[in-house]
Amino acid sequence: MSAHSAVAQLDTTFHPRRIAILRAAVALVWAAAIAIAAGDADTELSTGLALLVSAYPVIDVVASLAEAAHGGEAANRLRINAALSSIAVAGLAVAAFGSDISSVLAVFGSWAVVSGLIQLFNAIQRRRTGSREVPMLISGGLSTIAGAGIIASSGAADPKLTGLAGYATLGAVLFFVWAFRSRTSS
Repeated sequence: MSAHSAVAQLDTTFHPRRIAILRAAVALVWAAAIAIAAGDADTELSTGLALLVSAYPVIDVVASLAEAAHGGEAANRLRINAALSSIAVAGLAVAAFGSDISSVLAVFGSWAVVSGLIQLFNAIQRRRTGSREVPMLISGGLSTIAGAGIIASSGAADPKLTGLAGYATLGAVLFFVWAFRSRTSS
């Protein structure tokens, strides 16, 4: 079964609100894992930590493709976001397995900026149709700003990955809020 047909099957079972809830739950688990695993990290990443860091954009890939399978005006932007997030997975893997924490933070931050801008643009477009998008507007804006901050932190004397847990946690909370608010509008 191809990835596209597997995602298309999700179309019948996953509503965007359910996708957001699942996405948020997985992000919270990831945030807890990164907080624990990165707490003792040196400048070199262990294999487990490198895999964990590289995996985070996969949440975005799967959620974007699942939501794009529903079609609609944002489907193409969601597919673009999934493609860019796939590139981020590869970039993070290269940085995590071949470089140091500074490189990982620079790649992660760059992805957060781009992904946040796409999310912000999608939320603006959906808001024009009357959808309850304030949490996604905030999430996209904060992702963009946080991504810039993560990039800046990559140049610190002693960079840490633990801040990524806060990034993922805040994003998860905003996805939960969006899912709760959208249940009355769908």
